Amino acid sequence: MRLSLIALLAAALTGVAAAQSYVVSPKASNETKAAVAAGRPPEHGFPEIHDVQFTSSPKLRPGVSLKATVETSDNVTYVEGRVKYWNVPFQQVAPGRFNIDYRVPWLPPGALGHWDLQVIARSIDGVEVHRAFSVTYSYF
Repeated sequence: MRLSLIALLAAALTGVAAAQSYVVSPKASNETKAAVAAGRPPEHGFPEIHDVQFTSSPKLRPGVSLKATVETSDNVTYVEGRVKYWNVPFQQVAPGRFNIDYRVPWLPPGALGHWDLQVIARSIDGVEVHRAFSVTYSYF
């Protein structure tokens, strides 16, 4: 118990979140893969999602705009929103700032219901961090 508390405190002080998990792209360098596997940050640091602000409702319908802003660490070069196998890239408007204004398409009846919208931020080193948000897709 005492050791895990010390590890958690050390992680908080170094900026590495203990509950945060990272995914390394297969295209990342061997150095990046080794660093992340060992729990060390890659050359440009771990990517971070600082804030996600939705300016639209999480209740999605065909034709409605999904609008959001994501603030990340400056080493993030790509952000996307993903639901199952559907993904949409966010537009980078400044270092560490990404926006989306996406018109929700008509999807088949099998898409109706509650889904997790994954916001994925990928760093220059090819390391990803994810954050999930609940959304509902309905026709009316």
